[in-house]
Amino acid sequence: MMKTYTARSEMCINVRVGERCRHVAFIPRTMGGSSFATDDPSLQSAIEHHRYFGTRILLARSQSAAPPPPAAAPSVTTVDVHSLAEAKDYVVERLGISRTKLRTSEQIFAVAKEKGIILRLL
Repeated sequence: MMKTYTARSEMCINVRVGERCRHVAFIPRTMGGSSFATDDPSLQSAIEHHRYFGTRILLARSQSAAPPPPAAAPSVTTVDVHSLAEAKDYVVERLGISRTKLRTSEQIFAVAKEKGIILRLL
């Protein structure tokens, strides 16, 4: 769970996380104040047990990690080409791949397939 902490001024604190001390530097904001975000539960606990928490340091928001949306099925397009040179030109121009990465016909067809395009050599 991601938690964001805010302060009205630029804030740096030292907290004990386990057996070690950790320096926490809040990131300054343009209009004043500062903020710090973390998803580390032990660091969150250490910040929330600091003497400034609740007075100078406030919990701005707590956000649980949402599962990623399901991937949509990739659409496959078939393109007819008359030569390997034309296939290479198509991949370079339409997909923005560097010519140096397309040295063999296998590389040309593999890159096109990764992008959802099947090149058919006539």
